[in-house]
Amino acid sequence: MPKAALVLLEQFLRQYCQQQQLTLLTEENLSADTADGSSFWCLLGPELSVVVTAHSQEGDRTLVSLVAETEAVEAFLHQRGLAPALAPTGLNALSQFMLAWLQAYSDAVAEVPTQTIIDRQQERRLLLNQVITKIQGSLELDEILETTVAEVRQFLQADRLLIYQFDPAAIAPTKLMDSAAPSPSQEGGTRGYITYEARSRDRLPSVLHYTEDLCFHDHPAYPNQERRYRHGKPLAIDDVAHAYPHAPCMATFLKQMQVKSKAVAPIQVGQQLWGLLIVHQCDSLRQWQPWETEFLQHIAEHLAIAINQAQLYHQLQRQTQNLEVCVVERTQDLKDALVAAEAANRAKTEFLATMSHELRTPLTYIIGMSATLLRWSLGELTPRQRDYLSTIQTSGEQLLRVINDILDVSKIEAGRTALEVRQFSLTSLSRQSVDAFRTDAAQNDIDIALDLKLPNGQDTFVADPRRVRQILANLLSNAVKFTNGGGKVILRVRREQNDAVFQIQDTGIGISAAAQSLLFEKFQQLENVLQREHPGTGLGLALTKQLVELHGGSIKVSSEAGKGSVFTVRIPLQRLANPPQPDQAATAEPIVGRIVLVEDNEETASVICDMLTAAGYQVIWIVDGSRVLDQVELLQPAAMITSLSLASADGCDIITTLRQGSGSSGPKILALVDLDNPAQTAQAFKAGANDCVSKPIDPRLLLSTVNAVMAAQPV
Repeated sequence: MPKAALVLLEQFLRQYCQQQQLTLLTEENLSADTADGSSFWCLLGPELSVVVTAHSQEGDRTLVSLVAETEAVEAFLHQRGLAPALAPTGLNALSQFMLAWLQAYSDAVAEVPTQTIIDRQQERRLLLNQVITKIQGSLELDEILETTVAEVRQFLQADRLLIYQFDPAAIAPTKLMDSAAPSPSQEGGTRGYITYEARSRDRLPSVLHYTEDLCFHDHPAYPNQERRYRHGKPLAIDDVAHAYPHAPCMATFLKQMQVKSKAVAPIQVGQQLWGLLIVHQCDSLRQWQPWETEFLQHIAEHLAIAINQAQLYHQLQRQTQNLEVCVVERTQDLKDALVAAEAANRAKTEFLATMSHELRTPLTYIIGMSATLLRWSLGELTPRQRDYLSTIQTSGEQLLRVINDILDVSKIEAGRTALEVRQFSLTSLSRQSVDAFRTDAAQNDIDIALDLKLPNGQDTFVADPRRVRQILANLLSNAVKFTNGGGKVILRVRREQNDAVFQIQDTGIGISAAAQSLLFEKFQQLENVLQREHPGTGLGLALTKQLVELHGGSIKVSSEAGKGSVFTVRIPLQRLANPPQPDQAATAEPIVGRIVLVEDNEETASVICDMLTAAGYQVIWIVDGSRVLDQVELLQPAAMITSLSLASADGCDIITTLRQGSGSSGPKILALVDLDNPAQTAQAFKAGANDCVSKPIDPRLLLSTVNAVMAAQPV
């Protein structure tokens, strides 16, 4: 017979035993292990002793056997630990049992018309499809279980339907974890709670959050029932009043909850018994039909799928949260490392600035004093003395350029370099840049030339002339340095709309394609360290690129090893913030006049005095800035040079007072400002200075600036 008919068979056997006052023994009563999926029912009475066994077959079939011989029944019970004295089975009693069995089976089949069976089957399929759709469309386990419990109860027309959940701590959180639910207690042996419930009417008592394990755990049949559930077998009890003779606590509970009949389907998730789907009939006894327990089991199987999906989803969420935590921690580590790197970079920049300043100051004195001795000394210099002084001056200037490059690079990287934008002549700047290298080029038999292609009216350009001159100087220096004797270096200058384009071409050693990617990196030397022929720090091109990009321009190189190089620099026209100042060209010869110097640093004052005295100026040095106004009024100098970093007075106040008192007819004023403090330059011009010279002193720049200021006509 079909497996679903076993429930009907069991119901018939129980009812028959009650009607005929027979004793019914099952695997539950005898604690028999039926792990092979078989079941048995033993009916014992004065005239009837039979055993009905059911063995699962392939597919949806079950083999049902009847044993009526008294000796065979005794042997069957003896194998299960019982040895009763059985009376022989009477033929009439056996015939009556068989006829009742056949009648019950035929009545059950005839009770439901064919169309009704088809309609019920269609309804069951629709409800199953709804449950499956909810499971596939949602991962909210609470919503799925609540809806399913309510709809299945309504479909079965049952009074109460609930879910009893085992071991809630081992699965994803559900309503069991609400504050209204009792806490599980391992010490009390609690195994689970009723976590979901649907009732046909509110007057029925609620069993939500109740744990029937407190009553059921000691029931002798509980181990067998648990094994039955773990094998996926449902249980149907038509009359609970006779089902728990050895569990008075459970019988009392069911009576209080008005339960008369119940059916149970296990919910297995994976290999674990997750819970039970339980139906209660409270108004009257109910004879459960096979399709009902089968349908209930189908619902339990699909709920198991939903629960498994929810568990996997929550596990994925936990893994995602753990991953997010790891990402946050890693991000914080990277931020900390970035902060540390920035702090180290700031410390490096400050160190370079400090050390560069400390080195540049004595170097300036070396250069200035050697230049002073070369131009003006107490006596005639021998050729050897002049060579020594020239070497000292040249070496000092070379070292000073290196230090200035290091300082410029660190200041640009720290974002502390601002362009001093003004108008200038492209022709004049380009000629000065090329002329600065004519001597070196001639000494190495290199032809250096300037190719200007500037239309009328295109000579004036707006940018930082000092930085543009520095860019050209670095590129021309490299071109001369890496070009062999007999070679040629050309600087081409042209305008393209709002851009100034400088192209430096040489016929030197060239650059390989592999080395061009490292060309603009700091401290990179493209020559082999052990075979270097050309000196350098590797900062020139890196600084050049930074200065070009500071203007918003670009620099490109086209080169081939052994065939020379072409560097192309494009500088966009900059926006002029202040009105253009007239270009004050330096004159070759100084205009002789009296100059008052206000400086409290003896070494700086000595360099300035020696340089200007050697150039033919009369210099009067004043140390105390607080008395300078009286001295200027008394001496009536043609120009005054004052430091803004005086200990005895404010240099800006001195300049402002002189301008307010004498206006443009007063002395020309030259301010000494710190190179590391760009704000001082703006303050000096605002106070009324004609020009500024940076400290440490560059002797050539000092003399050129003084000549220009002295030669300028009053406005």
